[in-house]
Order: sequence, then C-alpha cells, then structure tokens
Amino acid sequence: MNETSTHTPHRPRSVPVLQTVALLVGSAISTWWLTYTRPEEVAAAEGFPFPEADYAIDPLTLPAWAETLLGVGALLLTVTMAILLVRAVTGGRLAPRWGLVILLLTPIPMMGGVWWMIATAAGIGANIGLGLAAMTFGPAILILLVAAAGTAILALRTR
Repeated sequence: MNETSTHTPHRPRSVPVLQTVALLVGSAISTWWLTYTRPEEVAAAEGFPFPEADYAIDPLTLPAWAETLLGVGALLLTVTMAILLVRAVTGGRLAPRWGLVILLLTPIPMMGGVWWMIATAAGIGANIGLGLAAMTFGPAILILLVAAAGTAILALRTR
C-alpha cells in the first residue's frame, strides 16, 4: 500500500519536521547576521579604542567573509524552508494547525539571534541592552511556547 495515499495531515511527517528544524536554525543565524555589526565598527562609531571594548559574552572571531557566507547561507536556508513549508500547508501535505505551530515557534530562534548579537556587542561598561532583551524575550518566549504547545495538543487531538 502506498504510504502517501493513507497519510493524514494531522501528524507531521519527518520531512516537514526536518524542514522546520532547518527553518528554526537558519532563522536564528540569519537574524544574528542581519542585526550584527562588527566590533571594530561599533568602537569607531561610538568613539572608543577597539582594544578597550567590553563584551557580555566574547564573540566568536570569524573573518568577515566567513560571517557573510554563514549569514547568506542561513538566510537562503530560512527562505527556502519557509517556502517549502508554506507549500506543504497549501498543498495539503501538512495540516494548517501544524503550520500555526511552526509560525508560533519561528520568532523564538529569531529572538535568540538578536539576543546573541546583543550579548556579543562591543561596548564600554555594562551591556544594558542584554538585560532589557532578557526581560523582554523571556516572557515573549514563554507565551509563544505555551501557545505552540497548546496548538500542537489540539492538532494531535483533532482527527
């Protein structure tokens, strides 16, 4: 018996799950890349010597070309996976409720990418933005996770 003919879109198959994981990973990296400013540029713009820069978390030392390659690759991965998942929902291969679960989960790694950018930003003294991001992102992530879990439970119960 052909598996695709007996599959109901109520439970996600492995392909949309892998596409969702790729979407979430890609969105975290691409969001970091889109919001990131190299520490040397921050130091020059804010008027302090680069060697005096402080970091909440020391950034990874990647050459500019590697950052660009990583960011562009992640952005392409994110856009491609988003298109494939939208096509899966509109084509009936993935139930719309699972599409909603994915939609609710997607901002979480994006907030993670912004948080990482803030945490690794060059500055002098305290990184106030990191504290503000933690206070804002924490409750937002909790709300999104609860909403996604509730939607997933409803999607599993609906037949």
